[in-house]
Amino acid sequence: MKAARFLFTVLLLPSLHAADLKLAGVFTDHTVLQREQPLPVWGWATPEEQITVTFAGQSKSVKADAGGKWFVRLDPLPASAEGRDLIARSDTG
Repeated sequence: MKAARFLFTVLLLPSLHAADLKLAGVFTDHTVLQREQPLPVWGWATPEEQITVTFAGQSKSVKADAGGKWFVRLDPLPASAEGRDLIARSDTG
């Protein structure tokens, strides 16, 4: 079985304080992701904040719960050696 390699850079975009939007620690530069499997992405934000995650041409939005936790599941992707950016942004600012 061949392993897929999705190289990506995590970007937390504009006007955010470091404490407002955080991705789980597993999302770092040069992370390798499983091909053809749904991609769970999660983290923390201000409670009730709208979060949008964009990766490899797809985008999913979710609202953080009362405790600030959020979770989205991106659709499965084919194998690729192309580096890609995982972008998480909030509606703050």
